[in-house]
Amino acid sequence: MKNFFEDSDFLKSTIQKNVTIQRKPQVNTVWHWLLLILFGLLAYGTMTQQFLLIALFIVIAAIVKGPLMILWGAIYATLVAFFPPLGIVLSIVFFLINLETIAKSWRISLTSAYFYLVPLIGSIFRFAIKNESSYAVLTFVALGILGLHFLLNWLYKYNSLSRTLAWSIISVPYAILIMLLPARFHKFKSNKKLRF
Repeated sequence: MKNFFEDSDFLKSTIQKNVTIQRKPQVNTVWHWLLLILFGLLAYGTMTQQFLLIALFIVIAAIVKGPLMILWGAIYATLVAFFPPLGIVLSIVFFLINLETIAKSWRISLTSAYFYLVPLIGSIFRFAIKNESSYAVLTFVALGILGLHFLLNWLYKYNSLSRTLAWSIISVPYAILIMLLPARFHKFKSNKKLRF
């Protein structure tokens, strides 16, 4: 599919002259450092501590996505009910936002996999070795944090915001849990029917 924005020099120059977006460097935000600290805690902690921290992520995501999503849905439904043309405008805006999210999602998925799998692999190695030195663990944590820092910088080059990126990464366990829950309940229901 041809991209008219990249092919048109007039359009590029017009947008560059008339639109200026001043964004704070994303490396200097609280959200960037929060992700690095949480990754360090995951990488340094034992497997039990990692599962407790992931459970905390699930609780935070459930609190935010549960009641706040219900509230947002009620507001959206009310606005659309009283102002039907506004529903079309909001649908177009959300569609455009989702297109941008889809374009960024593979990079975010790669970073999320790094965020959760590297500490898990490190704890499996520590469990297998059992007598690792504290220097080896600290070196592993430092190299892991450095790797995450470079991955996050890579995402910032593609216009990712540290706040939304932090939320996307923290809510991954909740999203995985939600994907798995209906399958578990479906198996439970089918087994219950077979008994009777």
